[in-house]
Order: sequence, then C-alpha cells, then structure tokens
Amino acid sequence: MKVSIVYWSGTGNTEAMAAAVAEGAKSAGAEVELLPVSAASADVVDSDVLLMGCPAMGAEELEEG
Repeated sequence: MKVSIVYWSGTGNTEAMAAAVAEGAKSAGAEVELLPVSAASADVVDSDVLLMGCPAMGAEELEEG
C-alpha cells in the first residue's frame, strides 16, 4: 500500500507529527512518501492513501488563506 503524507508546517510541529505518522505507516508495512506541500505534485492522488496535515491556530480553527 502506498501512503503519501503532504504537510505544511510553519513552526515544525506539523512536520514532526507528519513524520510520526509516516513512521507508524512504515512499521505497518506501507510504502510512505513524506512531502512538504511545496514539493508535492498532482500524482499524489494516485496513492492508495493520501493524508494532509496543516497547523491549527487559535481555538483549533484552520488558518485562512
């Protein structure tokens, strides 16, 4: 199973969580691609599983823009 994890991290916290998820998926036998959003391309949709991560701000509301 191919798992692509695409993330954006301003402070490094989301990147750390994405890496932890990637390690868990690898330990379960998945082929994992871990990418910052700036390096991702449209072919990530061909993965069996696509995970996306972004930081939350304030009262856990997603950042606008």
